[in-house]
Amino acid sequence: MAEMAQHSKIPIHHRTKKRTEFGPVTRWIGSTLLWLLGWRVVGKHPGVDKCIIACAPHTSYWDFPLTFAAAMALGIPGVFMMKDSVFWWPLGVLVRWMGCIPINRRSPVGIVDQMVQVVKESEKIYVVITPEGTTKGAPFWKLGFYRIANGAGVPILFGIMNYREKWIGVADLFHTTGDLESDWREITERFEAYVGVTPRYRPQELEHLRLVARERPDTATTD
Repeated sequence: MAEMAQHSKIPIHHRTKKRTEFGPVTRWIGSTLLWLLGWRVVGKHPGVDKCIIACAPHTSYWDFPLTFAAAMALGIPGVFMMKDSVFWWPLGVLVRWMGCIPINRRSPVGIVDQMVQVVKESEKIYVVITPEGTTKGAPFWKLGFYRIANGAGVPILFGIMNYREKWIGVADLFHTTGDLESDWREITERFEAYVGVTPRYRPQELEHLRLVARERPDTATTD
């Protein structure tokens, strides 16, 4: 029991490499890798020190290496939230070095609160999340990206990609208000315009956010 309690105190980002910037050489490497693969980069660095990057669509296991290369090219040193099943030896060492944080979706207790704390305590951080959570076409998006952004008071940056036209990058920033229904209309409009994706969330998520807002009203406001 004591061992379990001690394990629960280990930060979610334990052993993960958290970079604060990419230099010119790294940006060149990212751009060159994508160019060699026939891809082009769209968008630019958001110009903020912190944000949550919500990436869609998520349809292939190639999404991660392409997104990592795009992040290098754009000078955005992302911290990637990734399912824990890929953190096996020796791959786990590599993906942690690349900035990945293992997420146990079978027991998500405390993940959002921990990530909110990580973002608040960091001087500069860009958290990359795929709200669909799977490449198999989830009917509902997971709202962790929204809850982390809203709880930490940082904007959401839209991460976008198109396999048919071979481009990948980022669009603009969106600041949450704490009103999920209103914010979601805006999020939906932007993702539909950028990549033709119509995100949906489970109805019970709205009541959960309202409950959190009542218990901790400070999390319902942003910049």
